[in-house]
Amino acid sequence: MAPRYSRPRDDSARHPVESGAGSRSQRLEELFREELVSLLEIEINDPALDDARITRAELSRDGSRARIWFTLASSASDADAGTTRAAFERAAGFLRSRLCDALPVKRIPELSFRYEPVALPPGGAELPPAEEE
Repeated sequence: MAPRYSRPRDDSARHPVESGAGSRSQRLEELFREELVSLLEIEINDPALDDARITRAELSRDGSRARIWFTLASSASDADAGTTRAAFERAAGFLRSRLCDALPVKRIPELSFRYEPVALPPGGAELPPAEEE
């Protein structure tokens, strides 16, 4: 009996990271961040959010929740960060409705806000480690 030859199996579906499946969530996170930055600059008039800057957005795997990281432009205390976070929580419904109109997703996630004391550089890269002397 002759040996059976078959085509090599395509394993790209079994390795989603290698096939680029993770890039969709990264693109969505960047879209969320960009749209929130735009909304914060143009449509939000709350004085408690004047110094706030959105630094990054993280989506859960199923897309049902988004954690939005912000920093304050001026040197702020914990009380200022708490006030700003409360203002973001009050504006969450408005922000979700605007995101629904602007983004190509079926469901807009629940938004939660976190204060980031040190802002990340553009592109979201980690800060380089401090040099020891």
